[in-house]
Amino acid sequence: MKKSLLFIALILCILSSCKEGSVDKTERSGEPDVYNVEDDDAKMNQAMVNAKNSIDEFKNALASDNPSFEYFTIKQKFNADGGDEHIWVGDIQLIDNDFMGIIANEPIYTNKVQLGDTITVNPANISDWMYYDDGKVVGGYTIRVIRDALSPEEQAQFDAENGLIFK
Repeated sequence: MKKSLLFIALILCILSSCKEGSVDKTERSGEPDVYNVEDDDAKMNQAMVNAKNSIDEFKNALASDNPSFEYFTIKQKFNADGGDEHIWVGDIQLIDNDFMGIIANEPIYTNKVQLGDTITVNPANISDWMYYDDGKVVGGYTIRVIRDALSPEEQAQFDAENGLIFK
C-alpha cells in the first residue's frame, strides 16, 4: 500500500490540487507543479459536476475487486483562506458505504488536513475521482480539462512525465 500511495501522490500532485480563485500553476522546487484554476472556469466546473454525477461508476469499480483496476483516488474540496483547495485522497476503501483514504498530496493553501492524514471523504465535497483500468485512466475529469488545454506537444510531455494513458 505504501508504494501505491507514493506513486499516486507523485502523479496526482502534479495533475491538480487546484485552488479556486487562482489563475495559473504553482511551481514548487523539488516537488510537482500544482495547477491553479479560477473558481468560475466553466470547463472545470462542468468536469466537477460530471465527476460528482458519475461517482457510482467509481464506487462500482472499487467494489468489483477487478484485478485490472488499481490506484483508486478521489479529489475532495477543502476550505482555505481566499478560496477552496481540491486535494487528492488515495488508497480509497469503501467502508460501511463511506469512502475512506489518505491525503495524497501536500496541501498548499489549507490547514484542514496534512499529507498522510486518513480521512472519511465528504460526499458533498467530491470534485473528481479516478482509477486505472489496465493502466489507463478512468475518470480524472479535472485532469482532462487541464490536459485538453495543452498543445499536442505539451500533452505528450504531460503524459510522459506523469505516466498517464487516457482512454
